[in-house]
Amino acid sequence: MALIKFVIKLYLFTFRYRLKGYEQFNELASQKKRIVFLLWHNQLMGIVGFRNKNHRFVTMISRSKDGDMFTPIVESMGNNKVVRASSSRGAAAGTLEMLEFMNSGWHGAMAADGPKGPKYQVKSGGLYLAKKADCILVPLLMDCTRFWRTRSWDNFIIPKPFSKITMVFGEPIYVSGSLDKETMAAELADVQNKMMESTSANCKNIL
Repeated sequence: MALIKFVIKLYLFTFRYRLKGYEQFNELASQKKRIVFLLWHNQLMGIVGFRNKNHRFVTMISRSKDGDMFTPIVESMGNNKVVRASSSRGAAAGTLEMLEFMNSGWHGAMAADGPKGPKYQVKSGGLYLAKKADCILVPLLMDCTRFWRTRSWDNFIIPKPFSKITMVFGEPIYVSGSLDKETMAAELADVQNKMMESTSANCKNIL
């Protein structure tokens, strides 16, 4: 396992990134706004290679074998911490731990459709977290031209070594603090629409 982690990390270091929308994120961060980044599970490999140095991120990763492998890699790529939880294992405790970090000024990140899909179907976890922490939701997407696509439930995307990856910090999505069912349902539908709009506009090569 240690050898696999080393090889993956070495592979990630071959990526070259072009950032789109990063200035807008920096502007929000400079105003002390905290962000919950929503990404798609199948874009995880291209995103975790980004070496963040300027901001603190806490990421929720599932309690799975894949999660066991990715956790130390994510934590080694800059100012990153990982909370282990998934919809069926430790969700409540994981959310509370995420909130503790975010209330201390960290930004959050999680797979909007993870850990088991359906593909490109936003779940309520990110919305709930943003409401409880009084944060802004921002789509975090990637695109590249050279990649492999697996046959997993999400058609997981593996950028080829030395890929040039466009990493997209999308338009902010503002949500209310209300947790009533009707408001949650309406805002979740809005987040779904905006995630798909941003994906269609920015991820044309991998769709």
